[in-house]
Amino acid sequence: MSISRGTYGPGGGYHFFAGRDAARAFLTGCFQEDLTPDLRGVEAMYLPVEPWEKPPAKDVSEEEKKQHEEDVKRAREKRGRMTKGEVKIRAEAERRKAKESAREGIEHWARLFRGDKGKAYREVGRVKREEGWLGKLERRALCAQAEKGRPVRKYED
Repeated sequence: MSISRGTYGPGGGYHFFAGRDAARAFLTGCFQEDLTPDLRGVEAMYLPVEPWEKPPAKDVSEEEKKQHEEDVKRAREKRGRMTKGEVKIRAEAERRKAKESAREGIEHWARLFRGDKGKAYREVGRVKREEGWLGKLERRALCAQAEKGRPVRKYED
């Protein structure tokens, strides 16, 4: 972290990061509710949702709404033709890919702070945790922003 008082000190633009491991917030973008190192379940933000689970925005045109309805109908038909085994294999592959995306996201921030892409942040301390700290935290759901940003599953023709 930077030692700049104007940045990380009281009233600074990033004061909420001072003295904490906010790895989850760096991934989700939810800087109010995700200031925690707990990454359990964060890969869900990369898991696709079915087209019928994500309605179009309220401000889209009637043409876009109609297109969404057609996409949903086509997706339901294609999903209905898949076997349970195919669905399971696809879900496992998506979960592996989502975990890799989360890992890559954390590594992106680590490279930035290490200085791999320019000037390194000056180390001003280290986070110390007691043994078993993670098990003492309540498992978190995805924040609204991360949930909203989940990709929509594609069904190839």
